[in-house]
Amino acid sequence: MPDAQWWVIVIWIALVGGCIGSFFNVVLYRLPRGESVVWPGSHCPKCNHAIRARHNLPVLGWLMLRGKCYDCKAPISVRYPLIEAAFAAVAVAIALATPWL
Repeated sequence: MPDAQWWVIVIWIALVGGCIGSFFNVVLYRLPRGESVVWPGSHCPKCNHAIRARHNLPVLGWLMLRGKCYDCKAPISVRYPLIEAAFAAVAVAIALATPWL
């Protein structure tokens, strides 16, 4: 059975993968519209309110908000957490396939 430190590394890799997936979502949404991928920060496309830090966690934020904007209650596509989860899973799979972990 792996020790606790191994699990911490796997969790960190999943979080980093989820964050990369979150940024990929930003790129997918903004580039076709000619918007900056850096500024402004994450916001609701309906009401333009900034997404709070606690709601900007990959996958968990969407679950906490139950798929709706905190401010205007507009639906948030399930595509966002699915892409974040996919990136997290791929990051963990790559890490587990490497001999150094």
